[in-house]
Amino acid sequence: MLVANPLTTGPVWPIAGDVPDLNVIVDDQAATIAAQEALLHAYQGVLSAAQAPSPTGAQGTATGTALALTAIVNGPVLIGSTVTGPGIPASPAPATTIVAQTSGSAGQAGTYTTSQATTCSSASLVITPGGGPGHWPTPQDADTLNAVVQAQTAVMRNQTALLQQYQDLLNVSQTAAPPTGP
Repeated sequence: MLVANPLTTGPVWPIAGDVPDLNVIVDDQAATIAAQEALLHAYQGVLSAAQAPSPTGAQGTATGTALALTAIVNGPVLIGSTVTGPGIPASPAPATTIVAQTSGSAGQAGTYTTSQATTCSSASLVITPGGGPGHWPTPQDADTLNAVVQAQTAVMRNQTALLQQYQDLLNVSQTAAPPTGP
């Protein structure tokens, strides 16, 4: 209910009796926001995993910072990827990474430049992506993307319901109380 404030010329809202209801609404909104944040973090994890390319295998021959890669399996090789295998130093930290490609088709067999000197001959290497996501989305990601859209729709419905509750409380609070007494 609106009451006149003796210090101002207009009505004041909320009145003291509205405080418990407002606290419930605020607590509900805070809980919903926290749940939505957790949900969004979970979806971001799913999306990040879907975007992250898997490690690539290759045969490599290296001298100095020049690394020739052949027989790439599960490519592509991305700039920024970490290279591990025989003759590839893992220290000093950070590990050996691909910093450039100097020949061959992008991400495929060719010559790459590494962040530190390496020495190997026809070694089996593992190249772990670190240079960012590959091509995304893929057709296999459709189910994940649809689940995200459905969850976002549910979050919007929850927010709409909370706003409606607040509006209803506001409307009830502004309704004048019936007169009391004889």
